[in-house]
Amino acid sequence: MQRTLSRRDFLKAAALTGGAAALAACAAPVAPGSDGAESEAAMAPVEIQWWSFPIGLPSDIYPHGSWEQEKADEYMDMHPHVQISYQGMGWDSLTKMATSVTAGNPPNMILRGGVDQIIYALEGDVALEVELPQEFKDDLPAGWYDGLLYKGKNYMVPFYTLANGMTLNLDIIEEAGATHLIPEGPDRAWSFDDYTALMQACSIERDDGTRIWGNVFSTQQTNPFFYWPEQVLSWNWGTDTVELSDGQWRCLLGDEEGLAWLQWMQDLYFVHELIPNPSGLSASRWDYWNQNSLVGTIGPSLSYSQRPEMEVDPDTLEVTNTELGFRWLFVQPPTNPGVPHSSYWGGPLLDVNQVLFRSGGTETIDPSIDFSLWLTNVENQTWLAQYLLPVRTSAREGINSPMLAWHFENYIPYGRQRISANGGRARETVEQLELVLQKIFLPMSPEEAVQDFCEAVEKLDWFV
Repeated sequence: MQRTLSRRDFLKAAALTGGAAALAACAAPVAPGSDGAESEAAMAPVEIQWWSFPIGLPSDIYPHGSWEQEKADEYMDMHPHVQISYQGMGWDSLTKMATSVTAGNPPNMILRGGVDQIIYALEGDVALEVELPQEFKDDLPAGWYDGLLYKGKNYMVPFYTLANGMTLNLDIIEEAGATHLIPEGPDRAWSFDDYTALMQACSIERDDGTRIWGNVFSTQQTNPFFYWPEQVLSWNWGTDTVELSDGQWRCLLGDEEGLAWLQWMQDLYFVHELIPNPSGLSASRWDYWNQNSLVGTIGPSLSYSQRPEMEVDPDTLEVTNTELGFRWLFVQPPTNPGVPHSSYWGGPLLDVNQVLFRSGGTETIDPSIDFSLWLTNVENQTWLAQYLLPVRTSAREGINSPMLAWHFENYIPYGRQRISANGGRARETVEQLELVLQKIFLPMSPEEAVQDFCEAVEKLDWFV
């Protein structure tokens, strides 16, 4: 088990420093339109509203909202004139978030925000541009800052990196005698043919009647972003789903590569019988995974291996789930020949940033920016790196974790959830993909199943 570092050790320095030292460490920028002069009004009591969605810390150690409230309390101790009113949001609150921002009545900050919230903020005339300190820009992964920009402007403070990849159940693969089909290190890259061969080799039925499945796909989910793993597979097959060409966004899923991917998906059930019936599936892919009946799936981030019930072998990076009693391994999602590198659901514009808004009066802008930068200072990032992928590269210096290093080398550079991937229309694209999956598992030919998708894509009012 990787040792959990003491939170007290990381925060001791921050707790001992006064407000001036803390502000210097953050290098907080001047709010847009401000001349930088400190005034009595700037130190007057001010309240800022902060919402956050779950950030991925192990829930049995840090239930959603507990770490965030601790950070708010710590910041308020250092800045007595600032009152932070914190609210933890569940995923059922996405509509509330979108409505409040679009209506021009958002909180001052939302953690786990991305391009959708920027679009909502522009529609509601509450978008707030933020100039990051140069030392912060220099501390980001290559290309990260440029990836944050929306039409040349930045509205977010990057917080951490959600680079989700693929896992394989090593115990099932050994049970099937197929260890020779595991993708080789150190990058663990492989093709769709390799992946299909592994699923076929592991398609067995145990003595107790339990069936081993290659993967699990569903066609009925209330949250459309449940389908992002399928979109990652489509990208890695060779279809980018949508494409910006000569200022016009068009559907690529109806092209040759897209139709071939849909045919592969359909054949997994109707021809190879490697997945359970996706139509009306009552259990999620993770139910199958936890029941030790699923070979592999796309979905987990680094935090999945950092949970208390997980033990990581520092040499092989094999993970043992001590609670459920099986071993697994991070690998790359499969990639077709000709695709330069496998992509991941992750990147600068994913919903793992702090988005700020012009809300509650101009006096709230400076404290909101300063708190957001302080939340992402090196001390906090280093502590966070025990469980998540920090956005600051310097945060790795305090963590001796081969697993963290592997993710930085093999996942972070290839995060694909940017505006360039969906034209700023990630939600609508994935919602439409759900309808395509419903149709191909009826079954319906890929050409017919994708017609409505392409028509809807080409009618969208694209944002870039």
